[in-house]
Amino acid sequence: MKKEETHNRLLPMAGAYNMRDLGGYRTVYGKQVKWKTLLRSDDMNKLTAMDLDYLTLLPLRTVIDFRSEAEKNAAIDHLPQTVSKHIPLSIEAGDMSDIPHFDRNNLSAAMEDVYAYIIRNMQDTYKEYFRILSEKENSPLLFHCSAGKDRTGIAAALLLSALGVERETVMEDYMLSAEHITKKYEFITKAHPELAPLTTVKKEYLETAFRVIDEEYGGMESYLTNNLEADLEKLRELYTE
Repeated sequence: MKKEETHNRLLPMAGAYNMRDLGGYRTVYGKQVKWKTLLRSDDMNKLTAMDLDYLTLLPLRTVIDFRSEAEKNAAIDHLPQTVSKHIPLSIEAGDMSDIPHFDRNNLSAAMEDVYAYIIRNMQDTYKEYFRILSEKENSPLLFHCSAGKDRTGIAAALLLSALGVERETVMEDYMLSAEHITKKYEFITKAHPELAPLTTVKKEYLETAFRVIDEEYGGMESYLTNNLEADLEKLRELYTE
């Protein structure tokens, strides 16, 4: 992935670290994902008036929030006036409040377990996510969690896969979070360097999700269509060109 392309994906937000455009990725069908239609982000509680103006110009219509109830209440989203649907799809796994419960001797393995758990146990949530995506009037659409890396990272990986983006490229998009959210969690990593695996992304995390999908659900297409009931043809019609 070209550095220029990477830079263009990151939206110019003063109040968010990891808000990115999923547009421009090539698919195996000879098309590309539409720009300014599908966005992924970290939390949105510190968006400025200028940030909201930018999102209004898209115009952003739908926001899906994967955070837990506690996270939502502690950091209420700032939304542009164009958003008519603000949809809670809570995933109670993979948020920073899980830290006290993790084995600090092997945090990377703990994160891999979280990804496997989400793939196996949050299918109803992602099924609803794809149902919302399949309705044309809901786009442009943004989905987010707190860091925009785990629950959102899996959501983006599933969506890009559904659109026909190759797995290597899906991984490249996922790994962009590592560079964008470093500053967001510096206050944690400086005081507790041993917690660094929880504040970033590693290829092994998403590879674990892919492995569970491949070994337990018959591969990505089977998982998307049979378990998540994603209408792949419709999604590609809506979001690629």
